[in-house]
Parts: sequence; C-alpha cells; structure tokens
Amino acid sequence: MAWIAANKTDCKRATFLIEKQQYRSLSMGEQIKLKLHLYGCSWCRTYQQQSENMQVMIARLFRDQLVKPKVLSKNYKNQLKTLIIDKLKEK
Repeated sequence: MAWIAANKTDCKRATFLIEKQQYRSLSMGEQIKLKLHLYGCSWCRTYQQQSENMQVMIARLFRDQLVKPKVLSKNYKNQLKTLIIDKLKEK
C-alpha cells in the first residue's frame, strides 16, 4: 500500500514537471527525475503525449484564428444594417 501512495505522489510530481516544461526550462535534477519516472510509468508517458498534443492543437487553433480574419458576408451586413436602422426608428 505504501508503494501505491508513493507512486501517486511520484505521478503528481511528474505531471507537474510535464506541464512546467512546456512553459519554462526544467533544472537538471528535474529533468533527470522526470526521465527516470517516465521510463517506468506508462501512465505518465501517455499523459505527456496527450499534453503535448493538446498544446499543439491549442496553438494551431489560435494561430488559425489570427491568420484567417472573420469576414461577414454582404447579405449578413445588410441584414444587420436594416435591423439597426429599424431599432433606431423605434426610438
């Protein structure tokens, strides 16, 4: 039972380091601890891969939104214009 509790603690620390390394460099000690843990823990290796995939997808999502500006169709613009004019006339 003590091994399981220690393992959960190790996994929590490993997931913290996995997330931390995406935003800043790990110290040499942290890198070694993480590599040793990942060598023996398939759960954390899976977590690391999923985390990296999510980061790539999120970056792609924001990059695509910045690159492709949203453009309203002329028809939609005209509908909005008509709606605004109608609302202004009501007042």
